[in-house]
Amino acid sequence: MADFRKYLLIVLKSIFAPMRLWFTLVSFLIFSIVSGQKTDLGILAGNVLNEKGKALEGATVQLISLEDTARITAAATDKSGAFELNAIPFGYHRLRISYVGLQPIILDSIYFRADRYDFNMSDLVMRPRATDAGLEEVIVYAEKPLIQSKDGNITFNAGESPLSAGSSASDLLANVPLVTKDPSGKLLVKGKEPKILIDDKPVELNQQQLQDLLESLPGSSIEKIEVMTNPPAQYANEQGGVINIVTKKGKVGMGGRVTLNVGTRGESGLNANFNYRKKGLSINLNTGVSYSQYKSEGYSLRQNIYPDSVNYFNTNSNSKNKNVRPNFRASVDYDINKFQSINVALQYNQNGFKNFNKTAYVNSNRLKEVYRRSERSIQSAGESYNPNISFSYTLKTKRPGETLRIIANSNLSKSENDRNFYQQFFYPDNTPTGVDSTQQQVNLNGSTGHTIRVNYDLLLGNKKTSFSTGTYYSISNSDIDVKATYKRRSDGKILPIYSLSNNFKFHQYITNYRGSIKQILGKEFSASAGLSAEATSILFELFKIDSTAKNRYWSVLPFANINKTWKDVLSISASYRRSIRRPGIGELNPTVDESDPYNIRFGNPGLRPSLSHNFDLVFGHSKNSFYANLGFGYNLVEDIFNALRTRISNDQTQTTWLNISSKKEYQTSMWSGYTVNKKIRLNVSGSYTYNQYSEFDKVQRKFRDGGSFTSNLNTNYTLKELYNATGSFTYNRFANPQGSVKSSVSMNLGLQAKMMKKKVTATLNIIDPLRQQENRTFTYGTNFSTEYFSTTETRNYRLSLSYNFTKSTSKKTAASQKVMQKAIEMQQQKKVPK
Repeated sequence: MADFRKYLLIVLKSIFAPMRLWFTLVSFLIFSIVSGQKTDLGILAGNVLNEKGKALEGATVQLISLEDTARITAAATDKSGAFELNAIPFGYHRLRISYVGLQPIILDSIYFRADRYDFNMSDLVMRPRATDAGLEEVIVYAEKPLIQSKDGNITFNAGESPLSAGSSASDLLANVPLVTKDPSGKLLVKGKEPKILIDDKPVELNQQQLQDLLESLPGSSIEKIEVMTNPPAQYANEQGGVINIVTKKGKVGMGGRVTLNVGTRGESGLNANFNYRKKGLSINLNTGVSYSQYKSEGYSLRQNIYPDSVNYFNTNSNSKNKNVRPNFRASVDYDINKFQSINVALQYNQNGFKNFNKTAYVNSNRLKEVYRRSERSIQSAGESYNPNISFSYTLKTKRPGETLRIIANSNLSKSENDRNFYQQFFYPDNTPTGVDSTQQQVNLNGSTGHTIRVNYDLLLGNKKTSFSTGTYYSISNSDIDVKATYKRRSDGKILPIYSLSNNFKFHQYITNYRGSIKQILGKEFSASAGLSAEATSILFELFKIDSTAKNRYWSVLPFANINKTWKDVLSISASYRRSIRRPGIGELNPTVDESDPYNIRFGNPGLRPSLSHNFDLVFGHSKNSFYANLGFGYNLVEDIFNALRTRISNDQTQTTWLNISSKKEYQTSMWSGYTVNKKIRLNVSGSYTYNQYSEFDKVQRKFRDGGSFTSNLNTNYTLKELYNATGSFTYNRFANPQGSVKSSVSMNLGLQAKMMKKKVTATLNIIDPLRQQENRTFTYGTNFSTEYFSTTETRNYRLSLSYNFTKSTSKKTAASQKVMQKAIEMQQQKKVPK
């Protein structure tokens, strides 16, 4: 595998290294934007199927202006059932689709205007003609805005706009209100980590695997993104809510896309997508490989406090990280019949990494006079393999609202990390003392996870009451083997270090049962309530000391909410739910980690879960091109577990996890958007949470009350039909019991152009052009205080080129549009009296 990575890096560098190529592509992108032709008219795209899911070629598509019925724009569908109408004048229109032997589709009141000029009518199904051939049903089209907000939840309808092509899932998420990323890249909703679903199925991936998946998933394959701050019964106990990414099944036929990207920071990547759809079968494949590198540097300043004096322990460090990440995802959907369907998804991620870190340590007395120096370097190299497979079966009966769904997931992870340590000691004047240490640590980790979920929903006979129940069982196993050795200076012999070696297994089992009921109380007025109960047990098998550590607990999690909407303009949502935050292997592992002799770390297997009573009230307003939401929340968090650091000697601190008593959270959030005109759209969101700890914690543990703030501003400027620009700005500040963590403003500016009849998409991203990303952490203990600062080389100018292999309909559309337009004009002329 090492040879493969080396060869891959050589290939990528040989393709992307020449700066002349980079500047040529950028110049081409800018030239394309500047030279594009202006258009101020609307666009309508879509595809037509029969009731068996087969594409209809030759269906007649007519768009009739309701202000002047003689003004008609027309075309015929191609082999894949697709059509596209251009140059549509603003105003209200009626869409009529007809085909021999089938009932016409008539959609009324489609409104083209400055703030909404592009519509995508996907999967319009034509059914057999009714007995009365003269009977036509006119359906008033209910327009979906790009962003909807209802009952405290947000829906970003990516599939409503053809402009979503050329983006990734990660790009689209950055434009969704309330969604931000912390300094490590972890997705957050209102400052808390959400549960991620794809097509209503939980994604059982770690943070890095999830990030790789979202970067490789094309935005053009996404129908919508749902952010559920008030999640459904199945996930009501998730602390950060739910993000559900709903993918498209694709147009009938075959299609694909290949994307290349390169950045000035040194990263590059290649990604390919293929999709196939015929009748009830849909296949989507994504595969690619990416290379990235990061450089960072930082320092820490620690003050040790004694009753009669102080001393100081400072560090300076710099590091460089390189990663090669191949990835693959395959998803197959098959409709057995109109009542049964299955889905199988396979995900594979691999990561080959090589990291280097160098840190200098300085001890000073109360007069800040240096009395000890040392320097330590760590080289790490390794690989990880992470396959994952999921399966779901859905059964719908003839009884309205009755659905059974079974979801099964299995994943495997294998990793090896070889770490080499070299530490050298110096006198205060920086001359070597002759004392040094050479060590090696080999970490072999393996884990498996299996989950099965069963959900059942039923609408009762009164059509106003629905019942939902379900269960899930999850089991995860980890096998950790750490072998440490050192090089004896006298004879160069390699000997084991038993204090730094370890071998243990970890097992976790979760069983959950739930039930809920929802009642329609009136028009746009509903209430629901339910209860979830789960048992969690953990087991550590500690082979080094021939011992075990166990823990088991039950959690009862009730939830309820009530929602009321007035004429789709004003809405109020009130909810209560008891959520759970479970400790993971990192917090529970009792093994002492002494790889950093200056900061010893270990977990606590006796940790209890942190349960929270969450009360939320959300007011929403939506009218025309403007929407606004304001939320208020109060959370009583019990048995909080947090990483607490204490000083145990002049040089050492100790970090472990403990349940602290409790805290109160007062939260406010807002998300709103405004479409200024056809070209400019704005979305802004923010949340603020104030943490208040008990008097005992503040007096005995020196905890501090504090606030966490997240914010997100997104703008979209459409220069012309084929060219657009986006901007994303975020700023976050997080509080913890012993201090705070804050980061600088993150910026991402993008220019996108579609060329060659939309087959080629070029995107230029300008990331953090003004300032590199910075993080600053303050920690205050009973006998010490620490300031930690780090900056990462995030400034980057990235160019992406994407080629779409899907057959273009624009040429046929133009031809058919002209032919049909001429036929309509001739027909109208015959009706005019001479």
